[in-house]
Amino acid sequence: MRAPFKEAHWAQRDLLAKSPLFSGLPESSADELAAASRLLELPPRHYLFRAGEPIREAHLLVSGSVRRSTTLAGGRKKVIELAQAPQLLAPGEVFGGPRYASSCEVIASSVALAIDLRRLRALLARDLDLAGRIVQALADRLCAVEFDVTGHHYSLTGTQRLLDYLLELAGEPTGLAGETTVVLKASKTLIAARIGMTPESLSRNLRQLSDSGVIVVEGRKVHIQNAALLDTENGGAARRLNFSRRAKVDKAQPPKVLPGALINLCGRLRVLSQRLASAWALIASDITPSTAAVRLRRLDGEFARHLARLERLALPAPLAENLQAVGEIWRRFRPALFSETPAASAAPAQMLALSEEILAATDALTGRAERLAATPGARYVNIAGRNRMLSQRISKLFLFRAWPACRDSALAQHELSCAEFENNLDTLRQSGKELPQLAAQLEEVAAQWQKFSRALEPSLPYLGKSHHARGIMVEGDRLLRHVDTTVKLYERLSK
Repeated sequence: MRAPFKEAHWAQRDLLAKSPLFSGLPESSADELAAASRLLELPPRHYLFRAGEPIREAHLLVSGSVRRSTTLAGGRKKVIELAQAPQLLAPGEVFGGPRYASSCEVIASSVALAIDLRRLRALLARDLDLAGRIVQALADRLCAVEFDVTGHHYSLTGTQRLLDYLLELAGEPTGLAGETTVVLKASKTLIAARIGMTPESLSRNLRQLSDSGVIVVEGRKVHIQNAALLDTENGGAARRLNFSRRAKVDKAQPPKVLPGALINLCGRLRVLSQRLASAWALIASDITPSTAAVRLRRLDGEFARHLARLERLALPAPLAENLQAVGEIWRRFRPALFSETPAASAAPAQMLALSEEILAATDALTGRAERLAATPGARYVNIAGRNRMLSQRISKLFLFRAWPACRDSALAQHELSCAEFENNLDTLRQSGKELPQLAAQLEEVAAQWQKFSRALEPSLPYLGKSHHARGIMVEGDRLLRHVDTTVKLYERLSK
């Protein structure tokens, strides 16, 4: 399909200049490529080319995403590639044979440049710089295919293959700390087919990466936690975390958890208690109620899952008693979260009190786990976990201070929570000086804490209560991701 652009050559020249493969070419070469190109506007489910068709054009994907697939013996389709802009599609086929061996279907509305292949080949014969770029693109693609095949046939786990795929989407090397965000533009079914697993396996592997602190999934966005990618278990330097096949465990024996992981697991109940109360407050305040209801159900499932996991462990008696106390409060807290009358006049004060009660119980549970571990590393896991909780408690207190019955208590606790967060952060920064990625991650936390603190202050950008609250939740969630990665780093170091 021909795109409806009036100044086609100008548009083509502009798009070619923005492509890494064709940018910076001499003006004569750029003009020749533009004249040899046509713009295509491609709707979803349109086929750019099909297997068996003669190759007459090279296609540069300018925007959108496409799926390349082939048909195996027996008629089964195999996804070869999920391509996202900008890139030259199927370069091996384009420069290697007369006909396509794969089919290319548009996933999301896309724009592509179709370049006359004969004229492109003629230009490559004269322009050695452009020819070198094409060779480099082919070499990069060959390396990716070789390592992909190696992963499929030499015992890389599905979790490792998924992580490699996400890092491939990220493109540029990730930093030492902070996060790198990628957007999954294809469906889970397509991504699973590309990696060579079922959609159910994809979901399990996403969960393992999430539980390992490597990623945070937010709808179609996946936030890769850069510092968590490195294997800091032994305090070592830049060695990438590896998800190798785990030895089989005896299911008759109760599962075992290392002390640092146990502290982190207990601390997750602590932070979830505050996030649940915040979701309830958003619904009761009629601030994005539909989104908050989805959030509430998801967090409810997470709390129940972590609580059940702890209950399956063979915990020492003192810790088991603390866990039992958490369970008893949870059986009162959960029904209140899903009450049909959240906006009743007494409900906010009751919910605030319940959220503080379960916070005290989960904090006692986490503190007991730290004392039983009795190591310096365990203390830092708990301190980092306290800041993870405080990042969400502060958001909760901001929401609850809108109700007169909660205002004084929420304001007082808000000040104390902010002061504790800063004191804890100072303690952690002193402890993390010797490990570069931990120090860098703590600096990211400090920077995000400043953004979150500024968002809490009334200002002109937040002209309404709802807008202000939404801004705080966004900044609070970003702070949570940064602090959660810090907790995971301390957990690994505690081993």
